[in-house]
Amino acid sequence: MIINTNVSALFAENALNNTTNALTNLEQQMSTGYQINSPGDNPAGLAIATLMSGELGGINAAVNNANQALNLLDTANGGIQNDVQIVTQIQQLATQASNSTETTQDQQDLQKEIQSLLTQLDSNANSVNYNNQILLNGSYGATISGQSVSLSGAATVVLGADSGNATSSTYSVAINYSSTADLATVTLYNSSGTALGTVSLSNIASTATSATAQFVAGTSTDSGSSSFVVNFDPAVVSGSSTAVTINFSVAAATNPLTFQVGPNNNSANQVQTQLGSFTSLSLGLSNINVIGTSNAQNAITLANNALSMLTNAQGQIGAQQDQLNYTIQNLNTENTNLQAAKSTIMDANMSQVMSNFSREQILQQTGLQALASANQLPGLVLKLLG
Repeated sequence: MIINTNVSALFAENALNNTTNALTNLEQQMSTGYQINSPGDNPAGLAIATLMSGELGGINAAVNNANQALNLLDTANGGIQNDVQIVTQIQQLATQASNSTETTQDQQDLQKEIQSLLTQLDSNANSVNYNNQILLNGSYGATISGQSVSLSGAATVVLGADSGNATSSTYSVAINYSSTADLATVTLYNSSGTALGTVSLSNIASTATSATAQFVAGTSTDSGSSSFVVNFDPAVVSGSSTAVTINFSVAAATNPLTFQVGPNNNSANQVQTQLGSFTSLSLGLSNINVIGTSNAQNAITLANNALSMLTNAQGQIGAQQDQLNYTIQNLNTENTNLQAAKSTIMDANMSQVMSNFSREQILQQTGLQALASANQLPGLVLKLLG
């Protein structure tokens, strides 16, 4: 029997300290609901859960981004739908002007009304915006570069309204013209020399100062044959039946709209949108003329082609809206699964915590009793002295 070192008391004290620490940890879990409250509880688990928290934050932001992108596309589609109504009205006016019952004065009045509608069309292209970003003026579409014109007069090539996703390639426009007839045809060729489509301009008189040819997506088998509008001055090719050419190349959009729809920096987490130009020029309507029956009849064709461009553009926007909707669904599913995985690591099993807490409380009480008994053992030495 010894009195300087109470080994029994030391064992009891050590056990009591362990019990007290366990109770403190269990009390933290009960108050926070987490089984990891400090790095010491589970260093690896805390690191994984922290990374998951960052990814969950990115996913929530990506869902918001995708919804904002849908709002932007809805805004663009609303502007295009207004253009559809305007062009439909232009088509109706051209049809009315094509009837021989209309006098020249009537046709002139109809032309004035059409010009007013074209002004509104251009106004829409430069005013429809989302968060101060003009959407329909071609700012976010493919561009034409490297143009070389073998004509002595004015000639331009512009992308049509449905060419927001035009394939990058080189094209050549051949203009055939005869001095004994009206302007015949305009043919679009790609870089390999394959004809992409031909538009007849026989209804445009040789005295016209300018003309427009349209190529609407879906009219040929070439993947890059989204609509193109070719504007030129017929007078500069007057008197020649030999084809003259305009060479140009289509480049991908340098400033597409990029939607970040994922938490990571890679193409799988990004969606790019290119919107074409929706002006009267890019719709091929800038030179529309309903004065004269043949001109009015040709105006019907121009309006129909413009409507095709607009509906093609709406189809492109609709496809991207579907993509974004599916993206949002995938993000929400990923969010749910990731939260479940994080919960497995971080959340405490409260029934187990309560059971352990009750056990440790009992151990604490018995530990206190054991320590008290151990502290009384050295006092037995006094009985030996008595």
